[in-house]
Amino acid sequence: MELEKKTINKIIGMLALLIVLYFGFNHWVDIIGILQRGYELIFPFILGGCIAFILNIPMTFFNKKLSNVKGKKIGALIRKGDTVISLVMSIIMIIGIVVLTAYIVMPQIIDTAGVLPQTFENSMVEFHKWITSNSVLSSNIINWINNIQISWDSVINNVKSRVFNGAGSMLLTTIGMATTFASAIVDSILGFVFAIYILLQKKKLGIQCKKILYAFLNREKADSILEVVELTSKTFSNFITGQCLESFILGIMFFITMTIFNFPYALVGSVIIACTSIVPLLGSIMGCVLVEFLIVMVNPGKAVMFLIVYIVIKQLEDNLIYPRIVGNSVGLPSVWVLFTITLGGKLMGIAGMIIFIPLFSVAYVLFRKMVYRKLEKNGIEI
Repeated sequence: MELEKKTINKIIGMLALLIVLYFGFNHWVDIIGILQRGYELIFPFILGGCIAFILNIPMTFFNKKLSNVKGKKIGALIRKGDTVISLVMSIIMIIGIVVLTAYIVMPQIIDTAGVLPQTFENSMVEFHKWITSNSVLSSNIINWINNIQISWDSVINNVKSRVFNGAGSMLLTTIGMATTFASAIVDSILGFVFAIYILLQKKKLGIQCKKILYAFLNREKADSILEVVELTSKTFSNFITGQCLESFILGIMFFITMTIFNFPYALVGSVIIACTSIVPLLGSIMGCVLVEFLIVMVNPGKAVMFLIVYIVIKQLEDNLIYPRIVGNSVGLPSVWVLFTITLGGKLMGIAGMIIFIPLFSVAYVLFRKMVYRKLEKNGIEI
């Protein structure tokens, strides 16, 4: 009888799978549209979960410190409100870092943008002097310009038609961008409020989730799920901490090197590279491009030298510092960190580089435990 029930359950499962596959292959466009719409609806909550996870890292640190505060009156009040105080301190710390970074970087970028027209004009004057000083080159350029036959009437008419035709589309594009920006602001506010609620009630939410798991699953499965969740949370926290530490070390290395070689924008350049390098691999490249642009506006010769220094430091960081710090923080060997960054970048771009390292680390730890259990079960010792 029990065998027949198992057979019937398998048949029902196979029929359900066939039905799902049938609708999936024949209505995949509609299914993707429904999924995209559902993702748009729950995006503020996903964003809030991400914000809560990031804020929870410093919040946990402050919470541990405040829970150990001694005293009967003030100490008791601090211990009682340690969750709220830790959350406020975490928000203030992150906002302070953002404001301090903007205070260091933005004035230099604004000043550089202000002298950009004059720098461009001076460069054009120097370029004109170089052209006129070379008689062969200047005569060839003049002959080349004279040989070009341009119908200026057609050029003007083409420009007019493009301007008038593009005015309407530009207006629609501007309205669409404004709508998208307003929607992003609303989603960000909702996500931040949702994150605050999660962090203030994280203990209660954790207890409720455990109750649901143990109510609908047997103890062994519930314990396994909680173990995986705890491992994933710890791995992601360690990864973010290691990534921030690695970015800080990289910024210090650039600041010391740029100060020794008397590069302009030593402090600003090191801060920009440290902030952008939070994104693995590509982040520091974007920072290098921005710093290179700032240095070119002041001293083009130093810009070439800075590019050489950047390549040398990045080789040290990519092959020695990053795999060791980030790899140790997530329990992943150095070779697998490099492999995971490459794979994540190929599949999902920048987001894949950030997400794949902790995900691959979780899979690596779980697979390693499975291998050790199999070896122990088979009585094999290597």
